[in-house]
Amino acid sequence: MTALGLALVLVGTTSGFGHAMVEGRADGGRPAAAVANSDTVAEHRPPAAPAGTAVATEPLVAGVLGVVGTTSNRWVATTGSDANDGSQARPWKTIQRAVDLTPAGGVVTIRGGTYASFAIRRSGLVVEGAAGEVAIVSGGNYVVQVKGVTSATVRRLTIANAPNQWGSGVRVDTSQNVLIEGNLIRDNRSFGIKVKDATNVRIVNNEIRKNNTGIELSGAVGGALITSNRIHHNDRMVTSSRGGNGLVFTKSNGTVTVTNNRLWGNRAKHLTDSGYDGGAFEVYGASDLRIIANEMWDNNNVMETGTDSTAPCNRITFTRNIAYGAGTVPGETQGLILRCAGSSLFAHNTFDGLDTFAFYVSGSGSYAGSIAGLRIENNIVAHGRAYSIGKLVPTSVVIDYGLVQPGGSAPYARYVAFVEGRGNTTSLAEFRAWTGYERHGLQADPRFVDPAKRNYRLQTGSSAIDRGIVVVSDAFVGPAPDLGRFEWLGGA
Repeated sequence: MTALGLALVLVGTTSGFGHAMVEGRADGGRPAAAVANSDTVAEHRPPAAPAGTAVATEPLVAGVLGVVGTTSNRWVATTGSDANDGSQARPWKTIQRAVDLTPAGGVVTIRGGTYASFAIRRSGLVVEGAAGEVAIVSGGNYVVQVKGVTSATVRRLTIANAPNQWGSGVRVDTSQNVLIEGNLIRDNRSFGIKVKDATNVRIVNNEIRKNNTGIELSGAVGGALITSNRIHHNDRMVTSSRGGNGLVFTKSNGTVTVTNNRLWGNRAKHLTDSGYDGGAFEVYGASDLRIIANEMWDNNNVMETGTDSTAPCNRITFTRNIAYGAGTVPGETQGLILRCAGSSLFAHNTFDGLDTFAFYVSGSGSYAGSIAGLRIENNIVAHGRAYSIGKLVPTSVVIDYGLVQPGGSAPYARYVAFVEGRGNTTSLAEFRAWTGYERHGLQADPRFVDPAKRNYRLQTGSSAIDRGIVVVSDAFVGPAPDLGRFEWLGGA
């Protein structure tokens, strides 16, 4: 069944990439609508963390430090003096004094209190907050800067209040082997963490919130690992056309792995109208991204891709992720906007209750790049419209082996798909006839264990079991992989 009259009835909004139409949206991919200020809306709490998972407070306590000779250890306290020797009994007063004088391989321990910004320009240092105390570093264009080093660690600090546009809580430039671990990074303009032309940077187990944008990587950033972070409520615009993102890749190159993070509430109010911008991930002219096993909810969208044509968005792997709605803003928790994703794979993901669409795929628009060789396979989309297909989609795009279950309260949830020039349809068979996509797909109940509690494992007898094809190297049980995030291992 089709509903041609409903095809383009969506709200206009301005994207982080500018203005481009997405099913009637002047958005470049970003959803629009209103989200209440996170100070006045109760935070959407995540499901309970798995046993053994650290939960951030202020600050996080993470990591176990190896033994270092006492002659290399130095201390900083608000009661100290920079005329002291930096010992525990006679600490320095400023962190900058400590990082300038501590021997390579040494550990600088920061006692509780509030300190000025500092820059690490010497290799081999560990700067960490004292266990059980709250060491706050505040202010400065870059609250913590790491530049030109071959190794450094920043751990267990609260890093806050960078005041200037294009500033950041942590800035890592032209460095290698930097570890940012177990920090609370909050209330910074414009970025919580900015990494530029720095390789093998690890961002691990931080809480990153209330910045304009949580994390941005640009330039040569190969070997980066972003894992086990809680990235949420980054909710202010950087400029009139960008902001409110959890994690942004801007013309980055080199393989980056993003895994086991939780992202929620990333959304910013436009500066010039009533719309909203942002989302969990933004990819702008960036390639070689591995985004695996993350959990997302209540973001303005799951992902938006685009380019200015000077750099492609190639080899994006987006697998084993979960994203769900509804969000705190009705109609504004959407899926992936793919207009630049050449030779990329989006597979084995589970989407539940997303607004408007799970996948928007288009080869046209101001910020479009190549989507040749894009593959969307082995996904489950429940309680929402699975696909929105725009113009100029090349024949090399593959969409298949999906399970769709329309229905629910999300906007357009009664439909399976929208196709430019055709309209909406409630039937996967009709979508297949229109496009040739989903030749092996099915329209069925995935039979999740308990979606109300965000348990998206499959029950015995689920139609998603053994219905996929091999597209990733993960082990599977039975004659074929299962669809969605989780492989059924028996039981309920």
